[in-house]
Amino acid sequence: MVCGIVVAALLVVLAVRFRGDAASRLSGVPAPRWRWLAACACCTALFYVANGLSMRAASGLRVELRTVTGVQVAAAATNRIIPAGLGAIAVHLRFLEKRGMTRPAALAAIASIKAAGAVSHLVGIVIVAGTLSGSGIGEAVVSPVRSTLTGIGTGPVLAGCVVVTGTVAHPRVRAMARPAVRAFRTHMSVLAHSPGRTTVLLLSQAGTRLFQILALACTVWAFGASISMMSVATVYPVGSMVAGAAPTAGGVGALEPALAFGLAAAGGDAATMLAVVLVYRVISFWLPVLPGVVALAGLRRSGNL
Repeated sequence: MVCGIVVAALLVVLAVRFRGDAASRLSGVPAPRWRWLAACACCTALFYVANGLSMRAASGLRVELRTVTGVQVAAAATNRIIPAGLGAIAVHLRFLEKRGMTRPAALAAIASIKAAGAVSHLVGIVIVAGTLSGSGIGEAVVSPVRSTLTGIGTGPVLAGCVVVTGTVAHPRVRAMARPAVRAFRTHMSVLAHSPGRTTVLLLSQAGTRLFQILALACTVWAFGASISMMSVATVYPVGSMVAGAAPTAGGVGALEPALAFGLAAAGGDAATMLAVVLVYRVISFWLPVLPGVVALAGLRRSGNL
C-alpha cells in the first residue's frame, strides 16, 4: 500500500507537470476502435491459458486447466509489485508444493518453463532477424536503453556487473545452488524422455509470445495504423528482450519506450504509437491485476496456495 501511494503521488505530479505538453502531442491521435481492443483483451486471456498449459506440462501434475490458469493470473498480480518475476515464482512454487512436489522439483519445473520461454523467444528473434536489417527497428528499440546506460555512466554499470558476477561465483552461493542444479538436470532428463510433455511445454510457451504479439497488433490496428503483422512481430520480441534487463516489475518504464520507438520506426506516427503502447499495457498488464487479486484470494481459500 505504501508503494502504491508513493507511485500514485509521483504519477499525479508528472501528470500535472506535463499535462499541457501531453495534450498537445496526443491531440491528433484518433479514437480507438473498441472491437480491436476487445480482441486485445481476448489475446491477453489466451496468454494466461497458454501459461497454464506450460505449468501443467512442466510439472506433470493432473490439474484442471481452470485452476492452473487462475494460478497464472494470481502470479501476474503479485508480479506487478515485485521485480524480476520473483512474485510469480513465489506463487508457482507454493502452488506446486501444495500439490505435493518437493521444493527442488518445483523449482526445476519453474526453471524448465523459463528455459522453454527463452528458447521460444530466441527462435522468434531468429525468425524476424531478416526484417531487422535495414529497417531501423532494432536501433530504435535499443536506443532508449542505450541512452539510459549512457546517462548512468560506465562506472556504475560495470560495478553492478562485478557485484553480480562475484555473488554468483562465491563458493557458498555455488554450494547452495548445487542441489537445485542437480534437480534441474533430473527434471530435464524426465522431460527428454516425455516427448508429449516437452512438445506441449514448447508450443504453449511459443503460444504465450504469439498471443502477446497479437494483442499488441490488435491495439495497433485499433488506432487505425497500417503496420503489418510482421513488423509488430519484429518489434515485440526485440523490445521485450531489451526491456528484460530492467530491474523493474514487468519491465515498467523500459518496455513502453522500446515498443513505442520500434513501432514508430516500423512506420507508425510517434504520438499514435505512444498511445498504442500505453493502451496495450493497460489492457495486458494492469487490467489483470484485479482478477489476479480475486484469484489469489480464491486459491488461498481453497488451499491451493
